Amino acid sequence: MKIAYKNLLILLALIFLIGLESCESIDLDVNDNPNSATPANSDINLLLNGAMLNFSKWLGEEDEDNRIGFEAGLELVRMLHMYGPLYENAYEPGDFDDVWRQSYGGHLSDIQTIKELASENDLFHHIGVAQILESYTLTTLVDYFGDVPYSTAFRGSDEFNPTLDDDAEVYAIALSLLDEAILNLAESPPTSIASTGDIFYFGDIDKWVTLANTLKLRIYSNTRLVDPSVSQAGINALLAEGNLIDSPQEDFAVLYGTNSSAPDIRHPQFINNYQNTPSGEYMNMYFMNLLVNGFSSGPDPRTRYYIYRQVSDFPEANAQGIFDFPCLAESYPLHYDPDVDAFCTSIGSGYWGRIHGDAQGLPSDSDKITTWGTYPIGGKFDDDSFTAVGNSSGMGGAGINPILLSSFVYFMRAEAALMLGTSDDATTMLEAGIRASMDKVLNFDPNTLTNNFASDSEDVDSYVAEILADYTDAASDEEKLNVIMTQAYIASWGNVVEAYNSYRRTGMPLDMTPTQLENSGAFIRSFKYPSVAIDNNPNISPKANQAVKVFWDLNSIDLDF
Repeated sequence: MKIAYKNLLILLALIFLIGLESCESIDLDVNDNPNSATPANSDINLLLNGAMLNFSKWLGEEDEDNRIGFEAGLELVRMLHMYGPLYENAYEPGDFDDVWRQSYGGHLSDIQTIKELASENDLFHHIGVAQILESYTLTTLVDYFGDVPYSTAFRGSDEFNPTLDDDAEVYAIALSLLDEAILNLAESPPTSIASTGDIFYFGDIDKWVTLANTLKLRIYSNTRLVDPSVSQAGINALLAEGNLIDSPQEDFAVLYGTNSSAPDIRHPQFINNYQNTPSGEYMNMYFMNLLVNGFSSGPDPRTRYYIYRQVSDFPEANAQGIFDFPCLAESYPLHYDPDVDAFCTSIGSGYWGRIHGDAQGLPSDSDKITTWGTYPIGGKFDDDSFTAVGNSSGMGGAGINPILLSSFVYFMRAEAALMLGTSDDATTMLEAGIRASMDKVLNFDPNTLTNNFASDSEDVDSYVAEILADYTDAASDEEKLNVIMTQAYIASWGNVVEAYNSYRRTGMPLDMTPTQLENSGAFIRSFKYPSVAIDNNPNISPKANQAVKVFWDLNSIDLDF
């Protein structure tokens, strides 16, 4: 990991050489200026590096307007707190303006230029990498919004108002882009991508091919309810080829460092929660309760790495009662199950968060609430020190954005083996997924390895034995799938897309805590189109409601609670 950070820092000098944001202008000069920057005279390596940086910014919530963006996915699945009380008013179109703008006006636009210039010079590896980033971006836009522009987008002055493409067709395009990328990466071009310009795999083309194959697996996994036979055949072909992400060295992640100025390269959530206090970002009580009390073998071994308690109890002796913790004045919701659903102070020991849809105001509790820990944002390990976090806490923000990890892949394969009958063994994949996640998290900060509160191999083995026993004893495929998806859910902490996708596809974990208000309206199956799309493009109209499903969401289970 240290080597990765050093390589990332080397790239910082490139930031000053490229424009990280796309812009529009009107050229009043009828003569061509040979000194002006145009796509034709751009450096292809800097363009690709810029597209990678913009892609990482796009996924990492790096905006200046405090919009919600992709983080909404974490809130809907009860990892972070969603303000309510109704799903309908939880998010506004403006919350997703940066998601839209940074993709269509940023790296997606740059990628079209990269593909054009690279094609003219037979730089097939540049094309392949650009197509992989393009494919992931398109599927993620579909996952959040459904139908999105593509076929008539990126035409400049020839088409200012692109039309929406059917979401299933965009997914098919994304799959074909991966096939094309694999072919392009197999070519022997005159120049490959430079190691210093590749912030993900540092010029290792083989790893980019592995990623492309794994993103195909992800598409087949997301769409397995649409046509199970197609997904089964596609996954089995990938398994037979044997080139999927299955080690931490192949993980697809954005790496952050500790530099805090000119530029600030720390994890955005570290900046938001350790520096910009009060952040107003609460952990969800469901997620904390699952980690702490969800297993008979004891707390999940990842608990102290995932979340950090700033106080040992709540409210503290010097707290201002209900002003610090408003739910103290509220009754236990009648639609909650006392044996399952955490509410207010129900789990104690300083785990200070909020329940799903709590719409109380923000008290002065930013130095008391439970916050992000060591993994994945490079924060502080919970060693019972119970001190408020700050700029110098923990790893100083040297975290990661886990886009697609080997643990995620093993859980996808377990789900496919169980539900599609692929050539994998579901139990083997389930165990591999748990152990891959544990290895990633428990070894993330070497400084925690000798800590008295660190989890060890015995803790992990006990946990794995319990989960495998639960899987073996499950009476139905639904119960077995719930075991798999609960573990996939926990392992996805810090990723803004996978848990939200899995929850819509399977409705699992099954024991999600309801919103605080019993009748909270329709669960958000896709988000409202951003304001910048609706206001500026007459071909994009507001959706009827947020209950509109994306094409692959054929799950009939009721999520409206």
